[in-house]
Amino acid sequence: HESARIIVFRNHLRGAAEAEDKQKRENEEEKEGSSSIYQNQHVSSEREKEISQDLASEWNEMSNLFGGALGTIPDGQSSAPLSVEIEGFQPNIVPLPHLQLGPSDEFGRLWVSDREHTGNQWTTAEKEVVHLLETQRAVVKTIKNTEWTSFLHRFKTAQPPRGRYHDDHNDIAPQGDNNEDYPFNSFVTSTSLLPSGGHKMRCFGNPSNYTTGVVFALPEYPSGEEETAAVERTRTWGWPSGYSAKTEFNIDSRGELINGRKEALVSLKTLREYNNDYVTKTEYMIAGRLLKGGLNTVPYNEVFVRVGGPGRLVDGKDCATGKPRNDLEQRGRSLDKGVGLPVALFVRTATFGHLISLLRTRARLSHVLGEPHIQGIPLLYMTPDKGIRVLTEKLQTDLLKIAAKNLNPFQNPMIAHKTTIDDTDQSFLETKVEELIDLDEGIRQTLTPEECVRLAGGFGATDDSIAQILKDAMNQDKRDSITKKNGEEAHRLQDIVNEGLASAVRSGDYYTSRQLLILYSLVASEGHQAETEKAVVDEITDDHGHNGKLLIRKKSLDSETMLLKRQAGTEGTVTTRNSRLPPPPPPPPLDTDRLRSATNSDGLLAVLGAAQVLKAMQDGSAKKRTEESFLAVEEWVEYGEQSMAFRLASWRDQRAAQDDLQIATDNNSSFMAFVSKKAITNRTNFAKQLREATVQTDFSDIRFLRAIYEMVQRMHSPCLRLELLQYVLGLDNRYSIAHVKRSIELAATCLSIAAASEEASSE
Repeated sequence: HESARIIVFRNHLRGAAEAEDKQKRENEEEKEGSSSIYQNQHVSSEREKEISQDLASEWNEMSNLFGGALGTIPDGQSSAPLSVEIEGFQPNIVPLPHLQLGPSDEFGRLWVSDREHTGNQWTTAEKEVVHLLETQRAVVKTIKNTEWTSFLHRFKTAQPPRGRYHDDHNDIAPQGDNNEDYPFNSFVTSTSLLPSGGHKMRCFGNPSNYTTGVVFALPEYPSGEEETAAVERTRTWGWPSGYSAKTEFNIDSRGELINGRKEALVSLKTLREYNNDYVTKTEYMIAGRLLKGGLNTVPYNEVFVRVGGPGRLVDGKDCATGKPRNDLEQRGRSLDKGVGLPVALFVRTATFGHLISLLRTRARLSHVLGEPHIQGIPLLYMTPDKGIRVLTEKLQTDLLKIAAKNLNPFQNPMIAHKTTIDDTDQSFLETKVEELIDLDEGIRQTLTPEECVRLAGGFGATDDSIAQILKDAMNQDKRDSITKKNGEEAHRLQDIVNEGLASAVRSGDYYTSRQLLILYSLVASEGHQAETEKAVVDEITDDHGHNGKLLIRKKSLDSETMLLKRQAGTEGTVTTRNSRLPPPPPPPPLDTDRLRSATNSDGLLAVLGAAQVLKAMQDGSAKKRTEESFLAVEEWVEYGEQSMAFRLASWRDQRAAQDDLQIATDNNSSFMAFVSKKAITNRTNFAKQLREATVQTDFSDIRFLRAIYEMVQRMHSPCLRLELLQYVLGLDNRYSIAHVKRSIELAATCLSIAAASEEASSE
């Protein structure tokens, strides 16, 4: 009477195990008497028949106990050994199979993406930036992985002057009519001028800590003399290779160089001459000294230049506005007002880890600086040995395809530890939102929907692109259902969502899995709404009395509103004001049993638990199990009120179950609660709440979740009640009260957002 999962089920399981042992003993005896098989054939057959009947009887009792979930033993297989699986019990974690590639493996196709092999595939912007680097008319800057946020926002917000005196190196705020001429803040920063083609010279910092860099184009001048004059006028400082300027420590309050840095200055012309010597000669100057024999790789030089001001310029035009911006006409880049936004991004290794980081960084630039300015920005791979390689659009597609099929997904290691369900820092979460990859129409047409959602779950993708993938799959399901016979329903939508969740489990990413589940619920509700509208459209009339159609308002799937919401109480409420449509049902069920067995992450268990809760609501199992549970508890209360011995025996069995099945409880069962009848009071109230839930709700909308959530809020140290909630919702033994609460909150969020979407579109 304690519960089906603790006493009755264990007894039946023990009976099945004993029957199996009996069968094994009989088989061993049969082998020992193989010489007299013919004589004992009739007796052996009778014994096997008896054993088969015992096993079938035990199995059918267990099946009846759990509503037929275990099924029956097929004919002719009764005597076969049985493998009994305990529903709702997860003994150990079985990770998903490991994929072929990891972040340290290299994308070899990028090695040969030079002018000779892929030059005909380069865009105008890619050709231009390669030409700038080959002619030493561009500077590069590597940025520390932890400093990208401050670097990008520097283009948006000017910093106050460093000292009390006027300084040519102070920030210049956006200028021009409506800030169109110089839409970005300009500021001075340290860069490097590489030799032709990026050969021979290393950039600042270790690639592990300075993974991605930017390329800035230098302004064009009519002559070298005018460039030199502009360099001197604007104090665009330069130091040769191997000289450590450390400008952050060697500029005084008046903006003047100190500690010998001024005496070591050289012009851009001199830096270019030195760079040519590094590539063509074996004797050259390094840090003011002649080096004989040369080096395989020379240290970086330094150019203190003003960046920002104009937007990104390509082929003499502003990428965002399309307006001509010519340097020679003093309407484009300049050392006075800034050389503009980065014209390219680059990495220094071809590993998948760094290339995915490159794509994420591009997404951040697009989010912070504006997509019109960044769209089509070249992506490069540069090393002192190989020079420049271009990650063309085709190679980007190939990279994503390999990442979707063969690469073990991973989060950004710089923010993963601060974007968990238990520890989320707002700034790190904003970074995660900014670096979501946009799977645009071109990518969606090249990659399969399964590959796209694997990228979304494992690496992160924007809400709009995921929603479009799910909508396409839902529409395909509708078309397939029409053509299928026997009324069979297509389930492509569920299949690709499971693919995305599996990828999120591989990367351990709580937020991408949560995003997928919410968007899946929202898209499914839109599909339900469209079907419902067909049934009620004739009843809807406009002000003139004519039949009309419901207009679905396009709802923005903004990442900030989708990902940054945390608490169920603030994530949306369900109202029926001015609505002629019923609340949307839970989305079609997702089979997440295998995924739950593959992870022990609190965040992923919450998301996968929410999917299971929605499934239990949708397929009717929650209603059936709720009725079973309150009847079992009421029966226990009846016996418990009559006998203390029964209560103590229940306490003993409860403790044994906690040890044997490792049931998730906040505390072990209290002995005094069973002696003092406190357990009776708690379980009486629990049974009453369950019974009320069956009367007040139909188990298919948010009212059921509210009823369950109120029960969870009142629990302090539950044992049996927690286990019964796990049973009702279909969760396994690892789900503590905190896990159950999180799963219910997220399931309620999914239904709330779906209902709010239908409410908005019906107004």
